[in-house]
Amino acid sequence: MNISTDNKWHEVWTRKGTESGDSLEDLMKADGFDTGTGAISVDDWMKTSADIKTRLETDKASKILEVGCGAGAMLYTFRNSGPELYGADYSETLIQKATSAIPELNGKACEASALGFADNMFEAVFSHGVFFYFRDLNYAEEAMNEIMRVLTHDGKIFILDVPDLEKRDLCEDFRRNVVYAGEEYPTAEDSPYRHLYYPKSWFHEYGEKHGMKVQTFDQDLESYPMSPYRFNALLTF
Repeated sequence: MNISTDNKWHEVWTRKGTESGDSLEDLMKADGFDTGTGAISVDDWMKTSADIKTRLETDKASKILEVGCGAGAMLYTFRNSGPELYGADYSETLIQKATSAIPELNGKACEASALGFADNMFEAVFSHGVFFYFRDLNYAEEAMNEIMRVLTHDGKIFILDVPDLEKRDLCEDFRRNVVYAGEEYPTAEDSPYRHLYYPKSWFHEYGEKHGMKVQTFDQDLESYPMSPYRFNALLTF
C-alpha cells in the first residue's frame, strides 16, 4: 500500500521486523499475533493453516503466494508441503525476517497493489490478516486485481481475517470498552491505526464481476478475540 504520513502501521511492522528469533512463536509475535486483540494460540494458528491448505488444495499447486506475508508465520507452516513458497510484504525488515526463517521462501518487498511477480504464476494465492490495513475499498480492489493478474486461469484465492462491516459497531464497542477500557483507543476510526471493514457483498460482487464463485465463512477461532467479528472469503473459478 502507499505509505502515507497518517499510516502508522508501516512504522510498526518495520520495527517488528527487527525482533530476534526464527521459531513459529517468534514469527507470530513479529506478525502481531501474540498480544491483545491479535493474540492467537499456536493450535488455532495451525487450524487456520490446515484450512488454507484444504480450501486452496495446495497439495496440487506448484507455486503459492501469500500477500502480506509479514515475518512468514503462516508460510512457516507450509514448509516441506510440496509447492514453492512465495511471499510479498511492504515491510522490507519483515521480508528479511521471513526469508531468514524460511530459506526456501521467495520473498519480495512490494505493495499489494503492485506485486513483483509474473502474470499467471500461482495456482493459489492467500492473504491472512492484511486487508483491514488497506486505506480504503478502492485500494482493496487494486490489490485484488493484482492477485487476479498473478493467478493462473483456474487458480484459487483465499482472503482471511476480514473485518465484517455488519459487525463493526459490536467490534468497536468491544475493543473500546473491554480491551482498551480506560485507556487510549488506538484503532478508532479517526486514528492512524484504524482498521477497514468490508461488507461480505463486496467479495461476492468482485467475484461475479470476474466470473468467480465466492464463499464467505465466519471465523471460528476460540483463542482469537477478533474471531466473532471476522470472516474469510474463498474465490474460485
